Amino acid sequence: MLKLVALAAAFAFPVEVANALGPDRTLDEATLARIKKEVWPGFYRAQDADGLAAFLDVAFVNIGPDGAVTPRAEELAAVRAEPWTPANFRYDITRFIWLREDLVIIVGKGSSDRIGDDGNPCRHVYTSSNLVERAPDAPLGWRALSSHVSGVECD
Repeated sequence: MLKLVALAAAFAFPVEVANALGPDRTLDEATLARIKKEVWPGFYRAQDADGLAAFLDVAFVNIGPDGAVTPRAEELAAVRAEPWTPANFRYDITRFIWLREDLVIIVGKGSSDRIGDDGNPCRHVYTSSNLVERAPDAPLGWRALSSHVSGVECD
């Protein structure tokens, strides 16, 4: 009987440790990183408003550095009307903040080479946070609820 209890404890311990550490989000974070670094900017670069519309929640808002709120319809109209062609665009994810199993904030920094407001070339940088929800019915399996940009500089 003692051997049976010891055997049961040996198998139970790894399960308890795994539960204490939380769920393994490696696959989710790899998927979200691909969406944030490749797919999402790709919609803007290709002016693919239909693809972007399928990814953005109907209540999506983009919050600018000054607090101005751009609703989904305006965001899609801008994508259709204005080419997005930054040179050397790069987005680096600094962290994922999991609020629930199906709700995460992706925080990171974007950068690209541009022409500044003064007409001179500059390195454009910003910080963003993006609220994304798991959506099994969405083409990407995730849907963006909001995006906030801050710390915009052009040096």
